[in-house]
Amino acid sequence: MIGRERMWKLVSTITGMLGGLLARKLIRATYQAIRKDTAPSTPFDPTNPRFSLPDALLWAAAAGIGLAIAKMMSARLTAIGWKAVTGTLPPGEVDEPAVV
Repeated sequence: MIGRERMWKLVSTITGMLGGLLARKLIRATYQAIRKDTAPSTPFDPTNPRFSLPDALLWAAAAGIGLAIAKMMSARLTAIGWKAVTGTLPPGEVDEPAVV
């Protein structure tokens, strides 16, 4: 049988990858909605004259913010799912008392 730590690592890795794929689609859709244009290819090619510096900065900001949100949300949702299924906190998590 797979140990709790290995199962947690497997589950969190899979949900992280799915979150990254979803984030990529959302980032591209957001970029297209803002710029009314197609999103630049990833990885961004700085030698491509098609994209100006403002376009490159917008793409970098959107990608950074989007991926950070996706990472946070996938980790949190995975932990919630783990607790719902197993009734325990994920391995390595400590239940902290609520601050009043």
